[in-house]
Amino acid sequence: MKKIFSVLLVFGLLISLSNSGNPSQAATLKLNKTKYQMYAGKTYKLKVKGTSRKAKWSSSKKSVATVTSKGKVTAIKAGKAKITAKIGKKKLRCTITVKKRPLGKGTKASPKSAYASNSFTFYEEGKKVGLITMKLERFETGATAAALAANNSANPKPTSNQEYLYFRFKINYSSGSQTIRAKDVFNYHHNIFGLNSTRQLINLDWGFFFENVDDLGQAILSPGNTVVCSKAILVTKGCSPITYRIQTGEHSYTWFTTER
Repeated sequence: MKKIFSVLLVFGLLISLSNSGNPSQAATLKLNKTKYQMYAGKTYKLKVKGTSRKAKWSSSKKSVATVTSKGKVTAIKAGKAKITAKIGKKKLRCTITVKKRPLGKGTKASPKSAYASNSFTFYEEGKKVGLITMKLERFETGATAAALAANNSANPKPTSNQEYLYFRFKINYSSGSQTIRAKDVFNYHHNIFGLNSTRQLINLDWGFFFENVDDLGQAILSPGNTVVCSKAILVTKGCSPITYRIQTGEHSYTWFTTER
């Protein structure tokens, strides 16, 4: 009788331990972060701990932060978004706070605001040209930029995976000894970047002569004069945030951002 009781007791303990394992395993499911701060343009990989099962990811506000099917979060603009990982019936959440990138140094990692009146010594092909003061008066993407370019019916229409980037600058050529072109200062063929300054944008095409200011591709700068000029550039869609660089040294550049 004692042997039977002992066997039943051991069997009962095994069942108890087995049953307690599932809730314990479910309780260990968690994200590697429940709160995280990011600068616009940065990425971060969220991971589910405690299971090898695949999670279904979603964002509460895609305009602030997006997430891929593998949990890679991309910060878009300042604000807050909740990233959810769903495993079965369980939902795990991380609050992402996106901040504007600190500005001021003019480096690739910390570009200057293009909307300020920035003065710099411009170099072309490694040679000093003169002093320029430049301000981005307006920047547009998407439907607004496409509508501006469409003012000239000859300009190409963007396809579903293309978009226009629209720039309007006020440029003052303060001092120098030669006439230069505005498009040499703002070289939209080679010096526009997206996705946190890491992706150099290739011009697929561009718009011209679509509003009552100088076309940036045609504008000429003489020492002492000021021009207001614009350009719409067709690129592959989804490259924000946009930065650009201007050569301000023999072998160096100053970086600017279109983020406000």
